[in-house]
Amino acid sequence: MPLLQTEFLIYFCIGLFNTTIVKTREITITPYGGLANRMRAMNSVIEFAKLSSIPVNVVWFSNFELNAPFGELFETPDYSLLRVKEASCFDRFIYRSPRRHSLWLPLFTAPFLFDTTIYSADFVRERDNGTLADRILNGGRVMIESCYDFGNYGNALSKNFIPKSDILSWVDEFVKDSFTSNTIGVHIRRTDNDESIKNSPLSLFCDAMHREIELCDDTKFYVATDDMATKRELKEIFGDRILSIETDCNRNSLQGMKEAVKEMWILSRTSKIYGSFYSSYSEIASQLGNIPLHILQKEM
Repeated sequence: MPLLQTEFLIYFCIGLFNTTIVKTREITITPYGGLANRMRAMNSVIEFAKLSSIPVNVVWFSNFELNAPFGELFETPDYSLLRVKEASCFDRFIYRSPRRHSLWLPLFTAPFLFDTTIYSADFVRERDNGTLADRILNGGRVMIESCYDFGNYGNALSKNFIPKSDILSWVDEFVKDSFTSNTIGVHIRRTDNDESIKNSPLSLFCDAMHREIELCDDTKFYVATDDMATKRELKEIFGDRILSIETDCNRNSLQGMKEAVKEMWILSRTSKIYGSFYSSYSEIASQLGNIPLHILQKEM
């Protein structure tokens, strides 16, 4: 029997069996989007589940948004009822919302495995309406697809996300060798984020950086950006005050995603962050380090 048919039969039988037993509580989450989006979605579910000792399954897809296995970037979070599954190609027919690229099959497969499905649009609506928590608690076996957070769990990020030892050691050495007593983080999002490009122009960052130098002559800046031209321009203006790593944070490669984790953790070690409009990366970095975040944007 072909592999896909065999896997489908297994899932079908599990779902059919589950419909005959007492309803149990369990959360399965498929976080999607880039690094920061996935981290905030996972973090919220883990912390919410801990309050009621609900088992959590994380289904992690390596794809064009983030092409790296979870286990290559992070240690498994310290929650005994948590399981992280690296998704197979077949899993998109189970754990993603019904759409054309999944052949709409989740409409038929998900009901056999879950009592409640909360896809992205439903997640945001119910979160904003204040009904999300009750639906999860009373939903039995719940499947969530989300890139968003809920609840006030940002202070748990540094506990739930610990980079692999090679990444963390590299960050520790870089900070030890490069940081001064007043190193400020600068995150400038460019390339595919039109909102950041439009609302957070480089001039705003330069103005803020000049003000910081006036306040403290020992100031340096760690610059994280997905645009090498922006990094070069800042080095021309501020010289050796600019700290950075010559890296390509390419979402479509394992090494690129390791570099993205390095950048986020370095930012989290700064004294504060000047961040870009409409970028969760700046926000998550500030929460990891429990440091101030100042979003620079043009006046509306």
